[in-house]
Amino acid sequence: MALVTVPRIYRRISKYCLLVSLAILAVALAPAGFAQSEYPESSRFAGRQLRRVELLTSRGGKALLAPASGKPVVLIPVFASCPVTCPTILKDFEAGLSESKADLDRSKSRFEVFVVSFDPLDTVASFKSLVARQKLPRAWTYAVPAPGKNFREFEALLSDLDFRYRKLPGNAGGFAHPAGAYIFDDKGTVRRFLAQAEFTKEDIVNGIVGPGNTKHMDHR
Repeated sequence: MALVTVPRIYRRISKYCLLVSLAILAVALAPAGFAQSEYPESSRFAGRQLRRVELLTSRGGKALLAPASGKPVVLIPVFASCPVTCPTILKDFEAGLSESKADLDRSKSRFEVFVVSFDPLDTVASFKSLVARQKLPRAWTYAVPAPGKNFREFEALLSDLDFRYRKLPGNAGGFAHPAGAYIFDDKGTVRRFLAQAEFTKEDIVNGIVGPGNTKHMDHR
């Protein structure tokens, strides 16, 4: 019987098709919640309030997330060891705020930006390193929840806000999580979630000032 030699190009095509099939199968079998694109649904967090959470900051002090603080609050959930996505979220929001500055500087009101970790392994030192490495704005508060009930309360807040995240498998660590920021009004009620692609001047100003509100705010 004569041997049939399969041309190399066809062997490569077959191998490629196998790899593509395996990739598609892996995606199909992946646990729900791993997709980066699964953003919070506004219908699930409408009307939710900030919870009272004591924080330990990268400056070595303490801060407090709390409802009715008297000023709008921006909350950006991240984890400090994130290699690319989280630093990009923060730098993009910084750029969006810079573009919004002229509009946000038209009154004496103020708002606060909290960057808070949902990773129980993060420490104050982790955030201090992240801030220095990425040259992030010093006016923001970078923090981890204080141990014990405060971390559980922060987890409950993220659940209230439909912020779904999950630890990735393997030894590399990391999390799959939405990329964006929540904006709360001065009474601590969530106003909206801004996905990273929505860090535009219009969306940031409307989020902080409030739709149809002519009162502008200073960021100090």
